[in-house]
Amino acid sequence: MQIARIVGHATATLCHPSLSGKAMLLCQPLGHDDAPTGAPFVAIDVFGSALHQKVLVSTDGLGAQHLIHDDTSPIRMFIQGLVDEPILSAI
Repeated sequence: MQIARIVGHATATLCHPSLSGKAMLLCQPLGHDDAPTGAPFVAIDVFGSALHQKVLVSTDGLGAQHLIHDDTSPIRMFIQGLVDEPILSAI
């Protein structure tokens, strides 16, 4: 699993049939201090994650295939949950 921040949306003109109609988001992995680490990657999303939201991404390809009910899908990463962040307000 990986903590990441949503930095964009991915679109494809051609894709595997199992990914048709699925939301694909560009995720930036984060280190322990929330600093970006490594290259961004694409993950499918079933939660409706928003831009700049912090998420928990699973790298379990078999789990991703089960999630979309297709054992032939090339998908490897999926957003498994949303990370709650405290809202800081000005006093």
